[in-house]
Amino acid sequence: MPNASSERVQAAVDAYMRGDQAAMLALVSPDVVITQFPDQIDVRDYHGHEGLIQVMSDWLSAWEDWRIEILTLREIAGLVFARARQSGRGKGSGAPMDSEVVFVFTMGEGKVTRWQMFRSEQEAFAATGVSP
Repeated sequence: MPNASSERVQAAVDAYMRGDQAAMLALVSPDVVITQFPDQIDVRDYHGHEGLIQVMSDWLSAWEDWRIEILTLREIAGLVFARARQSGRGKGSGAPMDSEVVFVFTMGEGKVTRWQMFRSEQEAFAATGVSP
């Protein structure tokens, strides 16, 4: 049975994919911190609702037909680990992209307070100090 934290993460992703920004932001703390993939060029943190909107805009500006699907959600040590598949085509090149990623969500008072992005579960576990 899914827990409340996992359900809220899934609801936020679902709201985003259907274009309901208000519903998504209602599930995210106004003080959220978003940490990009560690190997990303010019990696930096984004802050707040404005930061969340900016990081998504920056990422999506490179892709056409971008989609994300949550494959698994599990809570470990108070964190929600979301294994997901993203796909799309490069805007300039048309090259296809299809990859698995792992997001780690920290929850507080029923809202996402931190969103970290990783290329693999191993990378996520190492960065958070959590054992599977």
